[in-house]
Amino acid sequence: MPPHIPELDQLTDILLLEAIKGFGPQKFKELHEDNVSASTLLSQPREFQRFGKRGQEFKSQLEGFGSKGREEARHRARRQIEAAIEYDGAILTYQDKAYPKRLFTSNLPVPALYVRGDLPVLKDQDTVACVGSRKIRPPYAEAHDAFARHAIANGFTIVSGFATGADIIGHLAAEATGGKTICVMPSGLDRPFPPEHRDIWKRFVSAKGSVFVSEFGFGVGANALNLRKRNKMIAGMAGGVLVSQSAEDGGAMNAYRFGMEQKKPVATFRTDGSRETSGNDLIAGSAEKVRSTVLDLDDKSGWSRWLQTL
Repeated sequence: MPPHIPELDQLTDILLLEAIKGFGPQKFKELHEDNVSASTLLSQPREFQRFGKRGQEFKSQLEGFGSKGREEARHRARRQIEAAIEYDGAILTYQDKAYPKRLFTSNLPVPALYVRGDLPVLKDQDTVACVGSRKIRPPYAEAHDAFARHAIANGFTIVSGFATGADIIGHLAAEATGGKTICVMPSGLDRPFPPEHRDIWKRFVSAKGSVFVSEFGFGVGANALNLRKRNKMIAGMAGGVLVSQSAEDGGAMNAYRFGMEQKKPVATFRTDGSRETSGNDLIAGSAEKVRSTVLDLDDKSGWSRWLQTL
């Protein structure tokens, strides 16, 4: 098997357990920390007792899958492995040394991380998420670009979601300055999203310093739920989260909430009082209760102080 791709049986076991309702990443992490593999759990059903009352529910679901369920999981695993090889990608499990430590210690330690691009970028520990509105406008667009470049100059890797607006500004700042960036996708890594960034995708997927990651296997399309999950992984991959500009109901606010949930430092630029920065207002209003910081649009010394807290 090529490097960074699990054996068929291992991936089959992971996919079979993932199919159990309620058996999420934290359950996989708990098993791993107790040195219990997915195959051990599946071959020794009494091990489900470790999950208390829910363990019996999990065991019942597994029994309901039967041999047909396992064959379906094996078929899906084989397709994922073949696709990873075809696209020169990787499927990282906890056992793989390339699995990002920040993601493992977050509340979204997915048991199989799909990857394409410059794999060593995932080893970087100095990472900052730069997110914001898809319709980011001046002066926030310029400040977002300047912040990303400043972070890169100070040794940080930019994490974002490859969306239009703020996300792509951060990624392109990394490309322009020879920095590094992690693109977190809401779809399989054979499906560039959004379509208007297809040309950037083609550059990045083979470029040094950029890497694409997804919790979704090859062939999976983007949808509203996956977009929300993508924001949780953005927070999980980063040491802190900058929301440069967002309305209170903007999608970027999900990254803020997940950052708070994961106890990550969060920052925003000072609001201008408009609806387009009502999310900035919300983040600023929480500053006394949680780890959020309000930054000025052009205060690089303030940016540096915040980055030092990550």
